[in-house]
Amino acid sequence: MTPVPYESFLPHVLPYAPACFDAQAVIAVRNACIDFCRDTLLLQEDLDPINVKAGENVYDIDVPRGYILAQVLSLYYVGRKLERKSQLELERLYTRDWQSLVGAPQVFTQFNQEEVTVTPRPAEAAQGAITGRIALVPSRTSTEVDGVLLERYLDDVAAGALARLLVTPDQPYTNLAAAGMYASRFRSGVAQARAFVNGGMNHAPMRVRFQRIT
Repeated sequence: MTPVPYESFLPHVLPYAPACFDAQAVIAVRNACIDFCRDTLLLQEDLDPINVKAGENVYDIDVPRGYILAQVLSLYYVGRKLERKSQLELERLYTRDWQSLVGAPQVFTQFNQEEVTVTPRPAEAAQGAITGRIALVPSRTSTEVDGVLLERYLDDVAAGALARLLVTPDQPYTNLAAAGMYASRFRSGVAQARAFVNGGMNHAPMRVRFQRIT
């Protein structure tokens, strides 16, 4: 869907937080969107195919501007699915230094959120050999979010934003009881969306594909 600015959510937040500044409400909306996407893995896209180099086992994951990588959902090498392993599991799996092995990659791990490490190291260079699917969350500096959050999850995001705003101490809109109610509503929305995602998103023809800005 087309990205929408966080300000698009404000008409559904500000009436319930009297005297709240727009800037504060935007921050609350953005944080609610981040929490929602992180906890549901709703925003997904296919990984752009990655070219591999012989002997190179670390590869950057390219994500759209305004987002960060939440999780690598699946990874393939020339169509073969790679298993995810932790460093400890790799040390148990291989009897020698796993980073020195060369051959067709069988597994992958991550030491940070921006890249993946495949093992063994590819023996040969190959175009577009690494493919897969990833989940994304908005970054803390983003100014907009995918429109599916507004179109399908407006009430949930608004509830999450209000749950944050109304616990702010010593404000005209401080209301701990209402904050608890909105927090419960947000958690319920997250649970329903997570069930939808875990069910294969097969209840509606939704496929998120982000417009990249270069």
